[in-house]
Amino acid sequence: MKKSSLIGIFLLLLMVSSTLIYFISSIFLQSTLPESNIVDYELDVQQKNLVLRQGKVLMEFLYSKDCQDCQEKINFLEDFAKQYQDKVFLEKIMLNESVPKLHFIGFNVTENRIYLQEKLLEGENIKEENVKEVFCEVALYPPVECAGV
Repeated sequence: MKKSSLIGIFLLLLMVSSTLIYFISSIFLQSTLPESNIVDYELDVQQKNLVLRQGKVLMEFLYSKDCQDCQEKINFLEDFAKQYQDKVFLEKIMLNESVPKLHFIGFNVTENRIYLQEKLLEGENIKEENVKEVFCEVALYPPVECAGV
């Protein structure tokens, strides 16, 4: 066989094998989300990407077990996540944070582009009106209630 024929066969086998590997990995390594849009842990990177690809806002509430008013904030955030369950995914993550933090990850839409946007609320700023305002800013598909915000 000629050298060029061997190179051609090698390249063909390389393309077929890479396609086969991609197909197999996409079947077995597919990331899924929990049934509930509220979890007590941090999602892995693939799951976070899946949340964002679905056009949802990812809200990460970081707090410590010593936090005095965090249970009240958690109750409010859970109610908020249930109210907008098709638009929000809430992670409640217990860490050694001295001040509770609410991290929003969503999108910003301009006339000709869409880009990832992050916002952060801390401590006393985590209250109903601020949460709704920031949610409306970063939601790719904001609900009707955001029209007045």
